Amino acid sequence: MVGFLDETFRDGPQSLWATRIKTESMLGAMDLMARVGFQKACVCSGATFEAAVKFMRDDPWERLRLTRMYMPGVTLDVLMRSRNLFGWSRYPDEVVELLFRTLKRNGADWIKVFDGLNDIGQIAAHFRIGKALGLKMSGILTYSVSEIHTDEYYAMKAQQLVDCGVDSITVIDASGILKGDRARTVLAAVMGVTRGRVPIEFYAHHTMGLAHDSYREALLAGVDTVTTASEPLANGDSLPSTLDIARMAEELGIEVGLDYGALRRLDDYFTWVAYAENKPVGQRIAYDPIRYERFIRHQIPGGMMSNFKNQLRELGLYHRLDEVLEEAGRVRAELGYPIMVTPFSQFVGVQATFNVIQGERYKTVPREVSLYALGHYGSSGAPIDPNVLDRILAGKSSERAAPEAEYGASMLKDFEREHGPFASDEQRILHLFYGKEHVDALAREKTTFEERPTVKQPLRVLVEELARQGTLRTFKLERGRLRLSMGFSSSRGA
Repeated sequence: MVGFLDETFRDGPQSLWATRIKTESMLGAMDLMARVGFQKACVCSGATFEAAVKFMRDDPWERLRLTRMYMPGVTLDVLMRSRNLFGWSRYPDEVVELLFRTLKRNGADWIKVFDGLNDIGQIAAHFRIGKALGLKMSGILTYSVSEIHTDEYYAMKAQQLVDCGVDSITVIDASGILKGDRARTVLAAVMGVTRGRVPIEFYAHHTMGLAHDSYREALLAGVDTVTTASEPLANGDSLPSTLDIARMAEELGIEVGLDYGALRRLDDYFTWVAYAENKPVGQRIAYDPIRYERFIRHQIPGGMMSNFKNQLRELGLYHRLDEVLEEAGRVRAELGYPIMVTPFSQFVGVQATFNVIQGERYKTVPREVSLYALGHYGSSGAPIDPNVLDRILAGKSSERAAPEAEYGASMLKDFEREHGPFASDEQRILHLFYGKEHVDALAREKTTFEERPTVKQPLRVLVEELARQGTLRTFKLERGRLRLSMGFSSSRGA
């Protein structure tokens, strides 16, 4: 049997709805989600916390506690981004411990951790700290295409995660660029190292139209868990739908153990949420080899691509977009092939833009690129081109940073003294990551609801929607022996 990890509350909205999903909308789905039979459900991350605080005015801690309360039998999973945790700075071990302990107290069972460079040394302490607190920990390996991201590379990284004592390894294709044949060899390399001792979870985005092929190979390889989302929050830039992958597994003779009735009702519910909140629903994408080859040269993600276009248009240089993209591929290679996820895609893209606009490569080097070159963010696994490194440093010391030396630093007491006191660890964490202004605004404008939202019967929803139409006078419904007829008054009541 293959397990399913649901990302309807986390990656689905992040990929398709700019992370704008209401706590109230989530609560309405929880009875159904609890019945489907998911092995785990990923319910939050730094992005969901930030969006809840800054834009939704939903208390993310209350959201997590309510999720735990209303889905008591579901294992709750949380995504963590390296040393940035739930913020954008890099934090020492004591902050890792505070955040993990508070997440566990509010209902988290598992934490999966990724480092944007696959530098396991940056996150080894996360696994040690989490396991000491009684949390289950999954180490993420992010797929990329370059000279260094070979099957042997992923086998080596998998061994490092095994040595860290992780409870599972999650292979993720965040950019949607993993082809089926390559999924087969990468997973074989990883599973050859783990030899059944550590469960393997698989996760790929549909951005290039390749995800279903790679999921098929993952199922054939015998992965323990696949990651999916409810149909309206799947596909497009998101990941495949649960129903699609469940059917695929059954066609391959693999048992899934899901309640299809509850799953279809869950899909219907989020279709309604998308309609009611005017949100897009994901669409299947066909693989286009020309589009793929263009993308693979630079691998700049979609969100950043839109910023690129806007900035070049404002500068009157939109006609040079192709030059910038070509230069981005060159810069990425010279910087040691960082994986094009935040913040490294920004580092590469900004440097490429400067190089093209100024007509001289590395004439201007952003501070973050200099810090990256000195190892402040860890190692991508390949050396930086020596000539480029000389240009970046411009005669300054080339002594490599030792970020590990900062992991044992103490900052919480000073932060408390300067910004506290705080009523709880939950408040301390929100102030640390998002600042007093946003936390105070959350307290003033916090979303409230009188009682737990309930899922209305479809017929009632239909009648209510029809009642809101301005042109209908009567409504008739017939099904078998059932005949329903009603009129709408001038006040539009049913």
